[in-house]
Amino acid sequence: MNDLSDFAQTYADPSIYQNAINQANKNENVILSLGELQPIDNLAILEGNSSYSNDNKTASISVRVNGTNGKAKMDIVANKIENKWEYQKIRIRIKKSNKEIEVIN
Repeated sequence: MNDLSDFAQTYADPSIYQNAINQANKNENVILSLGELQPIDNLAILEGNSSYSNDNKTASISVRVNGTNGKAKMDIVANKIENKWEYQKIRIRIKKSNKEIEVIN
């Protein structure tokens, strides 16, 4: 279960998931499977899971994403280095087709 400070951190720093969406939208398999991913809304953050550690410099987030042709979950693992998120993992999980797309692994 998320703790309130993790939700607050996710809301306070939207660049972590906005940049992940931008990366995913450059992936041909994501575009072919879901179409272009739309920006993540506040409800998706609330419904998702997020945890921060290492003085809020390491994040693990799972959030719903909507594409022009379908829905999925996006998993993000990232470290903040000099005020910029460096991604260790961005994965798209499509429940309908049971497909996983590794954007960054």
